[in-house]
Amino acid sequence: MEINFIPIDYDYFDWQGKTYVKIIGRTDKDKQACIIDDCDVYFWAILKPKISEKKIKQIQEKIQKIKVQQASRESKVLKTEIHNKNFLGKPVKAIKIFVTNYKDAHAIADKIPFKEIDKRREYDLGFITKYILEKKLKPLQWHRIKGELLENQEFGGINNIDVDICLKTEKISELKKQLEFKPRILAYDIEADELEIGKGEILMISLVGENFKKVLTWKKCNTKLDYVEFFEDEADMLEAFTKHVKQYQPDILTGYFSDGFDLPYLKSRTEKLKIRLPLGIDNSQPRFSRGRLLTGKISGIVHIDLLRFIRTAYSQYMNAETLSLNEVSNELLGERKLDFNPLESAKSDKPIWEDFFKYNLQDSVLAYKLTEKLWPDLAEFTKIIQEPLFNISRNAMSAQVENYIIHNLEKYNEIAEKHPVHEEIGKRRMRGKYEGAFVFQPIPGLYENICFFDFSSMYASVIVTYNLSLSTLTKQKQNSYQGELDKKKVYFEKKPGFFPQMLEEIIKKRREFKEQYNKNPNPILKVRSNAFKLIANAAYGYQGFFGARYYCIEAASSTAYFARQNIKSAMKEIEKAGYEIVYSDTDSIAFTLNKHTKKQALELLKNINTKLPGIMELDLEDFYKRGIWVTKRAGDFGAKKKYALMNEKGKIKIRGFETVRRDWCNLARQLQNKVLRNILEQGNEKSSLELVKEIVKKIKNREIDKKDLMVRTQLKKPLDEYKSITPHVIAARKIKEKGLPVDMGMLIEYFIAETREKKSLVRDKVKLPNEKGEYNIKYYLNNQILPAVENIFQVFNINLKEVIDGKKQMRIGDF
Repeated sequence: MEINFIPIDYDYFDWQGKTYVKIIGRTDKDKQACIIDDCDVYFWAILKPKISEKKIKQIQEKIQKIKVQQASRESKVLKTEIHNKNFLGKPVKAIKIFVTNYKDAHAIADKIPFKEIDKRREYDLGFITKYILEKKLKPLQWHRIKGELLENQEFGGINNIDVDICLKTEKISELKKQLEFKPRILAYDIEADELEIGKGEILMISLVGENFKKVLTWKKCNTKLDYVEFFEDEADMLEAFTKHVKQYQPDILTGYFSDGFDLPYLKSRTEKLKIRLPLGIDNSQPRFSRGRLLTGKISGIVHIDLLRFIRTAYSQYMNAETLSLNEVSNELLGERKLDFNPLESAKSDKPIWEDFFKYNLQDSVLAYKLTEKLWPDLAEFTKIIQEPLFNISRNAMSAQVENYIIHNLEKYNEIAEKHPVHEEIGKRRMRGKYEGAFVFQPIPGLYENICFFDFSSMYASVIVTYNLSLSTLTKQKQNSYQGELDKKKVYFEKKPGFFPQMLEEIIKKRREFKEQYNKNPNPILKVRSNAFKLIANAAYGYQGFFGARYYCIEAASSTAYFARQNIKSAMKEIEKAGYEIVYSDTDSIAFTLNKHTKKQALELLKNINTKLPGIMELDLEDFYKRGIWVTKRAGDFGAKKKYALMNEKGKIKIRGFETVRRDWCNLARQLQNKVLRNILEQGNEKSSLELVKEIVKKIKNREIDKKDLMVRTQLKKPLDEYKSITPHVIAARKIKEKGLPVDMGMLIEYFIAETREKKSLVRDKVKLPNEKGEYNIKYYLNNQILPAVENIFQVFNINLKEVIDGKKQMRIGDF
């Protein structure tokens, strides 16, 4: 039988001592299909130099006799082959050792510490990764599969799974023309009466798919909501949840923080009620793996926790204060959660169940819409990196970079380096930091006609230009690039290494897709450009990451060293041409045009680029009508990474100001934004100063609405781990005392109130939004308004403290 097939979910199993892969996907006829396949399982033994052919044959014979006995199987070496390979860029002779079972590769490798063997490698690569490398059945790419139709009894009944077609593959070929694919997405969300996993009861579960929405509950009430289904008890509801999932046949089951809450809660409750949760396509229950974070896997369905992917790939570009479902949905979709307190309602004597159902459904609606919006990103990352979607949705960027390397090593005939063991990771963690980016101390002031240049993929292009990697690190000074670590010289060969070569390809693809997008804007080109940009930007951090296979602190430090050199060199060229440098940071340079034209600035850019080494390239970020660089609050010198700019279209760019902090009230944020906008639009501080005076007067006269003075601070760790008693900790404890949920990551909202006693406790000043009390005038003037705008006015030699206090102290310059 032959089918067109797209692989979605990968898993593996053992049958009669051998490892097989089980892949669930869809056909072009929208049938759900399962593919059973196998591949050679092998690892490498790298020989020391100058071993004779005769000796190599003897070593092969010894290796071929190795067997290991496990509880349920005996594994052995099937055969060996000699290959000329590369390891860390150097030619080596290596023995390819084929074994019967993937799980025993490590045990067999441990039995060959022969003196002639230099290193053993690739026994620690995952089986799915090995399979994709060997058979080229790439995730989310269409393939033509030829195979034998399987009956129920093959592979110990592996075909007892709920799919339309199950094949044992004979031939795989990638389709030249890729077809469109839209996954079947089902979003879910639970509501329970306790936050601790499994402690309370699950009150309801919502499900949202294409033309499908349900709220399942066992709480009886009168409702006109046609999507609500009622059940006898919690157990019946949980069994109905499984039934609905199976009937919908999703490719993706998605939730928000579902790894950490929804799925483990469902599993815990079914265990307590002594029923099963057979969500898997083979009726298996979810499996949980504990790394740094809990991860829930469902056989045959890709379980995606959206929070994990957003945190990795999106958060650095987002403005949301937290990565809560409410804030993320508001930013990406323009939609919010419903205004409703589920825990308070659950504990109420008279819960408003209809509002509760709507609230529960909306959470799944948001998760569904977010998955649809992020699907192009998820799909492109998966295709580029070639690891399964499940892994791509959860992996940190360092893992994405490493997987990209592993899937591209074949081009360079390279054997993969091993993953560091615990002891090695500990040593790497212990070493100190190296010198980082160059930052030019700005002179505080308001500047006009500013040009901003920035380096395209600065650190990645430095790595490529100077060939910085583990495989190119050398002790030879001749024909080498001289880098730096801890003020000592380190050297890198000029012969291109495989990591810089891969990175160059990534940068080229990123630029290519960006150019295509600029000519023909479409979402896929934008997503591709962004995916390659993220991988390129993560490459520098990867080489300095203690858990990396290709860790090279010398390369990471030298990257920063060469970046500093090149940015300083570019600054000299700008100053030599008669421009005034205002600011420089990491990969960007800001300068005033003075009497020069934009055309002359672009000519300067072109000139600098002709002198830059390798693939390094300086781009025009934008021309700005005005920009302000402010002082540090502690002194008269300029604050690094703290400025605001307005381009000629009136768009404002703000960096480092308190507007992005999470412990400012709305009034302080809004005032700072208005002050900056006014100054940048008008070119002076006059109307902004009047605005501040007006706000000060209103605060003193208690004319400000209390809701604009609420302070919101995020709990960054569990409440009981806080040792210092800060206002947001006090507020959080007050919330907990009321029996309401307090969890890490949530925003705590409070205001600071007046107290009658002079020596009152901080606890008496901290009030929750619904508590009675007058706001503390002195606190809001000195701790919110003043810090938000003080250093902006220092640029104009205005002492805002005097304005707030209603005083005008004489300065030396006034006499």
